[in-house]
Amino acid sequence: MKIIRLTTLLDFGGQERQYISFAEADFQLLQNEYIFAAIGNGGYAENSIRKKGFEVVIFNQNPKISNLKNIWMLYKWFKKVKPDVVHTAAAEANFHGILAAKLAGVKIIIGEEIGFPNHSFKAKLIFKILYKFTSKVICVSKAVKDFLVETNEIVAEKGVVIYNPVSNVIPTTKKLPNEFTIVTVGRFEKVKNQELLIKAFSQLENRTAKLILVGDGSQRKYLERLITILNVQDRVVLTGFVPNPEIYLSQSHLFVLPSLSEGFGIAVVESMLQEMACLCSNIGGIPEFITHNETGWLFDPKNETQLIDQLNTIIATPYSEIQRIAQQAKKAVENRFTIKKYIENLENLYQKQI
Repeated sequence: MKIIRLTTLLDFGGQERQYISFAEADFQLLQNEYIFAAIGNGGYAENSIRKKGFEVVIFNQNPKISNLKNIWMLYKWFKKVKPDVVHTAAAEANFHGILAAKLAGVKIIIGEEIGFPNHSFKAKLIFKILYKFTSKVICVSKAVKDFLVETNEIVAEKGVVIYNPVSNVIPTTKKLPNEFTIVTVGRFEKVKNQELLIKAFSQLENRTAKLILVGDGSQRKYLERLITILNVQDRVVLTGFVPNPEIYLSQSHLFVLPSLSEGFGIAVVESMLQEMACLCSNIGGIPEFITHNETGWLFDPKNETQLIDQLNTIIATPYSEIQRIAQQAKKAVENRFTIKKYIENLENLYQKQI
């Protein structure tokens, strides 16, 4: 079968990392032909996927849902390419791609929800109608599926949980500094909640601890100002986007993810596979693979005091105990989110829709 995997952007982010992981698969595992596409811009993910030998199409259009010209553009492309399956992911790609695929007469249409959509009543109604045109809606965690069923955007039978794959881990040698070092990885956007982590960090009992924020995004200048206001600029580093965050993981004692919303949390799993101890928001799909005090720690991302207390407690804990948690974390996920398992689940889903 010829399968188009359409998303909004192919630059960097959680969805893009899913595609990059998929592209790392041994071609012998794949039973179908794949074309990757983005309505908006490409970038790092686009280049990574191309290097693996896949066809990639970048339309460089404004991907906003209000830009209805995208439906006509995709309709014409689908009629030309004649895919057997159109598999869309992310809100804008779901909206334009599903409608275009339906109009083009594509036999199998799969939608994918990568997080928790903050839809108005009108938007919920639109997506409820939209998802009726799909064979299935993939949800990246059980929490995402439950949310969509609860908001009445899909019926339970329509949703199927397929966890994201995680790239093959490149082992790195730990080079821990003397100062306790905290690292976080993610786009600098409000939903990723780096503001809370910086504020909590500025109030820690340990005044020599370091904080590394790996990533980039629209909140960067705001976060830089906040760091200066809190007078922690000598202990906080913003790296910008890096393709290999494991370098910073190997130099850190603790990974923290403070997100307000997280459909899956691929950066957390990647850190666990690097044998990192993780302190994460107790939201979305994260509690599906982190058990508090066993394979990591969880906290309320809206509770600054709780985060401060958790960080103070962990920093005061003997590092041998932190390592024990990290080792248990690795065991909990190392065979659960493999690329091979993801491809088998995905291709079985496609095949069942014929």
